[in-house]
Amino acid sequence: MAELSAEKINEELRKKDFELVNCDGYENLTSFITVKCPKGHITQTNLKSFRHESYQCPECDKSIDFSNPTEVPDKGNKYRVIAFDQATEHFGLSIFDDGKLIYYKLFVFTGSAINRMVKIRKMIDELVIKQ
Repeated sequence: MAELSAEKINEELRKKDFELVNCDGYENLTSFITVKCPKGHITQTNLKSFRHESYQCPECDKSIDFSNPTEVPDKGNKYRVIAFDQATEHFGLSIFDDGKLIYYKLFVFTGSAINRMVKIRKMIDELVIKQ
């Protein structure tokens, strides 16, 4: 498949009211590009993910209820283990203090795989920083 020009990429993005910000290094459908959503959020994606009907700006996607860090008690001097599964649509999270389960929750993520992984990463960063 031939490489798409910036104009062709932008044409495709405009169908969903997105705008191309940067496509330096674009080689194929899985190459990262930087886009701006209709509300002005700037994010990275690729055309393969963007072409899915369910693609949404990760900043605009309000379908996810992030774990409120205040729900998780402080660890104190306990040995803490944070466990999560490898799924990206139905993501399980468990927290153990000294071998005792103190928190668990199932999160349901929508959107493209890239957007789901970005949300999971943000949630894990919040948990790790809090610890």
